[in-house]
Amino acid sequence: MKFGERVDITKVRRQAALRRISKYSLPVIIVLALTVFTTAFTFVSAAPSQKPTKITRNDMRKSAKGKHGVSQPASASTHPKVANSGTSGSPIGSSTIPSKPAWVNKPLFADPSNTATAYAKANPSADGANFIARMGQMPVAQWFGDWNGNVTADANAYVSAAANAGAVPILVAYNIPNRDCGGYSVGGAGGLSVYSNWVQQLANGIANRTAVVILEPDALGALDCLPASVQAERTQSLAKAVSILKANPQTSVYIDAGTPVWQSAATMKTRLTAANVAAADGFSLNVSYFSTTAANRGYGDQLSKLIGNKHYVIDTSRNGGNNSPTGMQCNPRWASLGQTPTTNTGSAVNDGLLWIKIPWESDGQCNGDPNPGVGFWSYATQLARNAGW
Repeated sequence: MKFGERVDITKVRRQAALRRISKYSLPVIIVLALTVFTTAFTFVSAAPSQKPTKITRNDMRKSAKGKHGVSQPASASTHPKVANSGTSGSPIGSSTIPSKPAWVNKPLFADPSNTATAYAKANPSADGANFIARMGQMPVAQWFGDWNGNVTADANAYVSAAANAGAVPILVAYNIPNRDCGGYSVGGAGGLSVYSNWVQQLANGIANRTAVVILEPDALGALDCLPASVQAERTQSLAKAVSILKANPQTSVYIDAGTPVWQSAATMKTRLTAANVAAADGFSLNVSYFSTTAANRGYGDQLSKLIGNKHYVIDTSRNGGNNSPTGMQCNPRWASLGQTPTTNTGSAVNDGLLWIKIPWESDGQCNGDPNPGVGFWSYATQLARNAGW
C-alpha cells in the first residue's frame, strides 16, 4: 500500500476472511457432507411404514345429539361411475384376499311362515299363486327397524327358527337416523345414542349364534342428501353399529355400499372406511335395486381392491334380465326376479347372491301402488313371469 493511499477497511477485511476460508474450506466441506449424509440416513431409517390407520372403537365419537323402496342419492349419476385406476390411494389393510366366512358353507334360511307362503295358502286359486308359493320357499332376508316393538324378541325368534333348521338367517338392520332422507321409507332412530341402543338390542336377539347382517341399505350411497354435520353422525352411527354387532364373532356384517350407478368406487371407499369397514366382513350391493349381477360384480371387485379385498354380497331379488337402470326406480314393470339365493358364486370375494329385498313387497306409493312393505301380489307375479318362471 502506498503512502497517502486511502485504506478500504471493508476490502481488507474481506480479503482476510477469504484467506481464512481457503485455509479451512476443504475440512469444512468434508465435515458438512458427512453430517448431511448421516442425518438423511437416520431420517429414512426411522421413518414409519406408510400403512393406513385402521379405525378402532376408541376412534369413534358420539354426537351430542322396512327398507322397502329405494332412494336416489342427490349426487347420483345417470351413468355408472368408474374410479380412475391408480388415483384413489392404496388399499387399506392387507393385499391378501381373506378366506370365505364359515356361513357360506351352510344352507340359507327360508322362513316357512313368511307372508308369501301365507298368501299362497289362503289364495290357492288366485292368479300367480303358484309363483307366490315358490317365492315363499326361497331364502329371503328379514328386515328390522322402528316397526319392531321389541327388536330383541323379534330377532331372537327369527334367529332361533333358523338355528333350529340348521340354516343361516339373513337380517337387515334398517333404523339409521334420517332414514331414506324423506323418501318412501322415511323414519329411523332419533339420534346416535338411540340408534346405538337399538343396534345393541338387535345384537342381543342374535346372541352368539350364526347370522348375517346387512347394515343400513342406502345409508352411505345416499349420504349426500344430508348436511355435512349429519353426514359425520351417520358414519359414526354405522361405525359404532359394526363394533356392537361384531362383538359376536359368529355375526357377519356387510355395510351397504349402494349400487354400481350411484357413487364411484373411490367415493364409496372413503365412506366405507369412515364407517369402520375394516372391522366388518365386507359390503352389500344392489339392495332393492335392479342392476345386473355382472355390473355389480365389476363394481364390487373394483371396490373390494380399494379396501383390502373385503368381501361383498349382491341382492339379486329383482335384477333379472339385461337392464341398465339409472336413478330412482319404484316397482318398475320391466323388472324380473334374478338368480335365486346361493353362496356358490365362483368368486373369491363375492360371498353370496342373496334376496335381500323382499320381492313380493311394494317399493312405495308410485303409480297408485301399495304402501312400502305391503304385499304387492300382482307385481310379484309379473316379476316371476318376466323371469320366465
